[in-house]
Amino acid sequence: MFFISLPIEVILEVLKYLSTSDILSLRQTCTYLAELSKDRLIWHDLIQEQRTRLPLPPNARGNLEAWSTDALESLVISNELIDDLWLIPRETPPVKLQNRRGELLLGLEIFADRWILAVYMDGYMDLWDAESPNEDRRWCFVYTGNDKTTSFKVAHTEDKLLVVITRAHLPGTWVAVLYQILLSESPSKLQFIPLRTFSISSSRVARQIFIRERIIAFSQLGLIELAQWSEDAKDVIRSTVLASNIQSDELEEMFTTILSLRILNDHYIFVFKTRSIELYPTTHSASPSVPPPFLPSLRHVFPSYSFRDVQIAEVESETLTEEESSSSGYDGTRYTLKMLASDVIQGLFYFVANITIPSARHEQSQPPILDVHLAAVYAMANHIPLYSRAHQRQRNTLQTSRSSHAAVHDRAVQKRLSTPRSDSVNSVRSSSFVSTYALGPQGMRAVWIERRRGSTWKQIVSCRLNPSSSNGQEMISDLDLEMWNSDSSEEEGSISQDDNLDFITQALDGHIIYSVQSYDLREDITFCALGEVSGKIVLGNRSGDVFILDTGV
Repeated sequence: MFFISLPIEVILEVLKYLSTSDILSLRQTCTYLAELSKDRLIWHDLIQEQRTRLPLPPNARGNLEAWSTDALESLVISNELIDDLWLIPRETPPVKLQNRRGELLLGLEIFADRWILAVYMDGYMDLWDAESPNEDRRWCFVYTGNDKTTSFKVAHTEDKLLVVITRAHLPGTWVAVLYQILLSESPSKLQFIPLRTFSISSSRVARQIFIRERIIAFSQLGLIELAQWSEDAKDVIRSTVLASNIQSDELEEMFTTILSLRILNDHYIFVFKTRSIELYPTTHSASPSVPPPFLPSLRHVFPSYSFRDVQIAEVESETLTEEESSSSGYDGTRYTLKMLASDVIQGLFYFVANITIPSARHEQSQPPILDVHLAAVYAMANHIPLYSRAHQRQRNTLQTSRSSHAAVHDRAVQKRLSTPRSDSVNSVRSSSFVSTYALGPQGMRAVWIERRRGSTWKQIVSCRLNPSSSNGQEMISDLDLEMWNSDSSEEEGSISQDDNLDFITQALDGHIIYSVQSYDLREDITFCALGEVSGKIVLGNRSGDVFILDTGV
């Protein structure tokens, strides 16, 4: 009785500190508190808190003034429910999508947690609407011809998809075809519409469609080719080729290649290579008579890794505030890129890159800044020491009251740090490998397929990508380091003071959510895609079949 006798303003202030489940529980106590729990500000603040740790639908990432209180509450509850189920084993088996065309699957994508695109090497592309019932699912396909499809890339807006594919047309002849799909059309009119067909240099791989400037980026080894199409002149394509980074020596370039790239703005392109991250300027100018300004290039090297593939989330950008500019003396825009890269031998590596590019009026006096840090690792090699969240919680508890018996427990905890993953995944590093993986567009969730050597089981593993510290790394004290060495000095992967390390990378918090057993290699899962907000996982096997594994919400 004392609580409900408080002024309404005080009660609402208290409710702001409660979690979603606590508010819903409190709502069951009495009618008075149930009405107060429907206050708009409560649910608005919960959405703001969720933005820091959960992926949100595109229409919930901006201004929420147009949202009703009921809509905000429904979104908050749905987000929490999906997050609770995200790491829980699935009880319902994957649902196979019908009406498939094509046999040799080249890749899978899912957009807006709804539209599933499958591209096949033998000339087919399929598009499904995951929100329609499976027995009457909206679907369309296109046959691009007998030429082999070698690569593809997709970009989307709220009402359309753009898909570019590359094809080996004739011996020595390569073409790129740009398609458009209008998503707002009725089911009977959903179709692939060819917009452009143009020739490209041989062996080019499609890397990005930059819709704002109507640019398609291709790459081959260390070279980039940009093709720009015009809205009114269908056959006008302007291309430019960017040379490899001049800081790389010739021998190194023979063993590296471009894996992915992102066009950040009119002047800079972000490039992820086999053994480095590079930021360098475009070489073209908007006016042929005006030479482009001199802009420096930057490079971050991975001396210990050799990446085979990388998934990059959507680029986040923000203009530096006046306070940030005055304190740093730097005026410009900050870009954030979250990446999940695969080293076949060593595992999956979650990187976060922060790039600050000066404004146009300061580009001559202020160089760009490239800051890359390793946020988390899913290790497959023994020499990478890791923290899991369970380890960190236990270490924090033990450090609050150190005693003789606590030190004994601490030694046991430190010994567990040499395990490669969180407690939910098998810790034998050399007995399994990741066959395919996917990163969500907001970089907050990921999924991968792990197969144990000598076994017919394929495990689907999901994880959250929200490291607990600001830089994604957990500090380790001198005492912890000493105790680590005393437990593992005779083991591979031990750390010494001579290594000059003051932190240990956090382990990806992976959980097995579904297992598939098959003796037929045609049923191996070779591709996957992730609907990050809804938790939908799309799987594709070697036979070309496509499946949806849902959370069950």
